[in-house]
Amino acid sequence: MIRTVTVNEAASARSLRSAQFLDVRTADEFATGHVDGALFMPLHIVPLRASELSRSETYFVVCQSGARSAQATAYLAAAGFDVRSVEGGMSAWQAAGHPVTTGRVGVGV
Repeated sequence: MIRTVTVNEAASARSLRSAQFLDVRTADEFATGHVDGALFMPLHIVPLRASELSRSETYFVVCQSGARSAQATAYLAAAGFDVRSVEGGMSAWQAAGHPVTTGRVGVGV
């Protein structure tokens, strides 16, 4: 079962510093706007780099609309990680007025 949260729940967890965001979109999508401090790990890379994630963290997985984050969340949950898929993804995050950072960064994690 995939655990999901709303963007407002994810923003609350972020403000309490009890969440790490994991962005599974493409590099171009990430560059157009992402949650500040989010780890960048495109969906196709998740199975190859999941071992780099900490099992002591709670990860809020985000994509553009929620489909890719659900896939990544399912994979990571099955691997024993504490993960939540952010409903509506970055589209919902931005529509709710939550802040974003733009620009490219190195491949996260």
